[in-house]
Amino acid sequence: MNHPPTSLDEQLAALPRSIEPPQDLWPQIEAAIRPRRRSRSPWPLALAASVVVAAVSIMVTWKLVRAPAVPPLASNTAALTQPATAVSFALPQQAAYLVARADLEQVFRERLQLLRPDTRAKIEANLAIIRTANDSIRRSLEADPASPLLLQQLQSTQQQEINLYTNVARNTDPAIGRSSL
Repeated sequence: MNHPPTSLDEQLAALPRSIEPPQDLWPQIEAAIRPRRRSRSPWPLALAASVVVAAVSIMVTWKLVRAPAVPPLASNTAALTQPATAVSFALPQQAAYLVARADLEQVFRERLQLLRPDTRAKIEANLAIIRTANDSIRRSLEADPASPLLLQQLQSTQQQEINLYTNVARNTDPAIGRSSL
């Protein structure tokens, strides 16, 4: 009577060194791991596309039907008889704005002198670029005063100039300590 091996090493040693697979096994393995191909019908995709087209056309039609009617131009004579107002692209002229801007520019000029000469030259060059762009945009706006792009660019360059003043004033504040610029 054979007793089974007691340790794992003895059990592993008792296993055969190689096993020959049956000859008819490979077709089953190949069939199991090969991706299955399903034939797709074009109908579900075509149906989905037609539903999307129908939904979009319903929404567009709904918007057009619900849109308020625009009166004809001839009946709107009140707008035609109004005098055209002049558009100015100059800086705002409100007293509070002018005082605040002048104060900020004065602090900027004072604090600019605290910076190293190379840093000061770069900041002054950047300020010149901003002002040149601002003047160029103003001239372009005289030719096309309703251009939203030009109006946005004008606002952006004005904000860049104020930001430059503010950054120099903030970063050279003696209360904070030595300049970081």
